[in-house]
Amino acid sequence: MENHHILRIKNLTRSDSAEYTFRFLTDDGGLKYSAVAGVTLIVTVKVTPSVVVTEGQRVTLTCSTSCPLTDNTTYIWYQNRRPLTPPESQHKHLVLDPVSSQHAGNYSCAVKTLQHINSPEETLTVTGTWISAAAAGTAAVLLAIILLSVFLWIR
Repeated sequence: MENHHILRIKNLTRSDSAEYTFRFLTDDGGLKYSAVAGVTLIVTVKVTPSVVVTEGQRVTLTCSTSCPLTDNTTYIWYQNRRPLTPPESQHKHLVLDPVSSQHAGNYSCAVKTLQHINSPEETLTVTGTWISAAAAGTAAVLLAIILLSVFLWIR
């Protein structure tokens, strides 16, 4: 391919984690072009809608990389440092629908290679629906007390 240059690393390992730059040399050995910035592979976990959710919601965890990977890349998901069992753990997205209290914990993902490249952990907190209902009930009672106090003060 003319003017397309690709660095392909097979059997990627943790020791391959680095910043890669490139330069082109002319036929006589002179420098023609050199990259100013390089490319670094970083793996992270993103949680949607947020890291604090209520039981019953749909939660999507996404294993993100700083550079594009092929569609057939295999991912490994971990909950509290233990690998989740296949097949749900081999895709870029991990969907918890509906999420429950057993899903609470620390999540990380890895790009499957000979030595997995792991992400930092992301903590998912799952609150019970009763907490939300209790909070709504408390807010309603407080609002009623405030309105009653204002009414009595005006009278």
